[in-house]
Amino acid sequence: MTSLFDFLRPSNRVPDTLLRLVYTANTLSLLLSLLTFVLLLILCQLFGWITTSKYILGVAVSFLMIIWVNRRYYNTGRLLFCLIPILMTMFVTIYGKIIDSRQSYIIYFDSRMILLGVVILPAAVFKLAERLQISLCFGCIFLSLAFFDPIHNAFGVGYFQRGFTAPSYYYINYIAVVSFFILLFGIVTLKYITERAEQASLQAIAEKEEINFQLVENHQNLMNLNNEMEAQNEELQQQQEELSASQEKLQVANELINEQKNALAVYNAQLEQLVEEKSRNLTLSNQELVRHNNELRQFSYTVSHNMRGPLARLLGLTDLLNISEHPPDELKKLLGFIQQSAQDMDAVLRDLNVIIDIRNQLFYIKERVELKEEWAKVASMLTNAGGTLQSFSVDFAQAPVAYVVRPMLHSILYNVASNAIKYRSPDRALQVHVVSATGRDGQTLIRVSDNGLGMDLRQQRENIFKLYKRFHSHVPGKGVGLYIVKTQLELMGGSIEAESQLNVGSAFTITFPKPPEADRQVFLENEAAQLFFDAELNTTVIVWKRNITSVEYRAVFDTILQTLRTYHSPGWIADLRKQGEIDAEDQIWFMNNVLPDAVRIGLKRIVAIGFKDPSRKGYYERMVKTTAELGLDFYVCETLEEARRLVQTFLTRTV
Repeated sequence: MTSLFDFLRPSNRVPDTLLRLVYTANTLSLLLSLLTFVLLLILCQLFGWITTSKYILGVAVSFLMIIWVNRRYYNTGRLLFCLIPILMTMFVTIYGKIIDSRQSYIIYFDSRMILLGVVILPAAVFKLAERLQISLCFGCIFLSLAFFDPIHNAFGVGYFQRGFTAPSYYYINYIAVVSFFILLFGIVTLKYITERAEQASLQAIAEKEEINFQLVENHQNLMNLNNEMEAQNEELQQQQEELSASQEKLQVANELINEQKNALAVYNAQLEQLVEEKSRNLTLSNQELVRHNNELRQFSYTVSHNMRGPLARLLGLTDLLNISEHPPDELKKLLGFIQQSAQDMDAVLRDLNVIIDIRNQLFYIKERVELKEEWAKVASMLTNAGGTLQSFSVDFAQAPVAYVVRPMLHSILYNVASNAIKYRSPDRALQVHVVSATGRDGQTLIRVSDNGLGMDLRQQRENIFKLYKRFHSHVPGKGVGLYIVKTQLELMGGSIEAESQLNVGSAFTITFPKPPEADRQVFLENEAAQLFFDAELNTTVIVWKRNITSVEYRAVFDTILQTLRTYHSPGWIADLRKQGEIDAEDQIWFMNNVLPDAVRIGLKRIVAIGFKDPSRKGYYERMVKTTAELGLDFYVCETLEEARRLVQTFLTRTV
């Protein structure tokens, strides 16, 4: 096995950047030679030794010769590796037809398959930077496929010249050329991505090797210092034996050496920890960049799609205003419609902007949303967009709630319902059924079915959720809606399944999973505090971990205000038992800025734990006074469990 690897290994003449490609060419040459020999044996077994057998044998030998050519002329060898299969395939297929007129029509197809297979070879042995060689190879393949029949006709062995009469034969030429371009674009794209990834990997390896070199160098320095210190220690011990009078001074020197040794050991440990921390930070930064990129892309798609309805209404209403004068009542009505459309646009933008801008995992927090309430908002937008809801049958009795990101649920329901209206059949009255159900593990299922135009899923199943795929060109649209729905569901861990029959209707089954810890969805955790959202109680919970600084105090409440703007939860629970004392200035900042802002957003109650501690007397009195002025309900409990039970009683009363 070692000798085989030595046989395939490139020579020292080959540059380092081409070693892998030349080795690949050698390996594939050996494999293709063996496969050609096997093919020759099969042909001899089936048909005996025929005239073209010697040329097939020549192809096998040619592939072996490429390995020797690559040792000295690696560019020529790789080029021959790609061109020999093309040229020999064309030669053998034409020559075989010339000398044997009894061959069947099948031989007009097998050569095309071989030529299509050869498309992968240039990408395997050339870099994209070697434009001349790779273009020459791909060009030869294209010309062989495109002019396959003209070349045969020139030698008098064309398909129809041989007496075959299938009228659809020339369709194969189009199929072969289209397949060639599909393979070409796919292979070039994959090659480009692979080379980019390889370049990034090489850069990362180089950086790692540089760090390792520094560590080795530092380690060697430490070893040298350690050897020097050991030598000094031995010398000091000898001096101690010879000069007992200076024992105290030698002991001090020895202690100093030990301190230096320990300091060096600590330095080495700190250096290793720093390298590990840098590597971890790089990994986290990369993951954060990927996540932010996905969020921004999702934002752009969602805004462009969901804003189209309100924007179209605004444009239409303003056009009506410009056409002619209107009576005061009609003008007031038009202005009301314009205001409503602007408010709908503003609501969509605010929800999406808040979600994209939150960076501490708030994007993944799920709310306990009443489906009936959210559907009412969707129905309002559909009505304002010109849709009719008289043909909608809605039943959320089986599963009235879902654990979701609210703006995404709104977008999903709007897209699916508006599609049902948009693609209704002109031959029958529209009927849409929206029904919820409970699945396994607490899942919420929503099924939206209609009797509209439908689709042929036998042909379009793979494309139905792809971007910019449309199936009814007579209706305006961009083919983005279902792609957005699927992307949003995947971000929430959900899924969507489609059923459809052309001219009968469509049905979409949407699945929302229940979070494993719906009552403790942590979105911020640091040394000072833990913040989590309790979807069961629709409440934000703050648990302070230790005595905190002013900066930590204000940063946590800034994050809390972000969550309130996103989820509009009516209450929060604050566990203050480990918070420590808060400066009067921070208390006043909290009373004058945080609480009024929270009330404007929708906060209705605060439950504090450990607030009656004597050290917080002034803080407590200010809190009681300020909450009363703002109309906030304020309660104090001793434990988190007691606070949760108290909030649960408010929810029970509301229901």
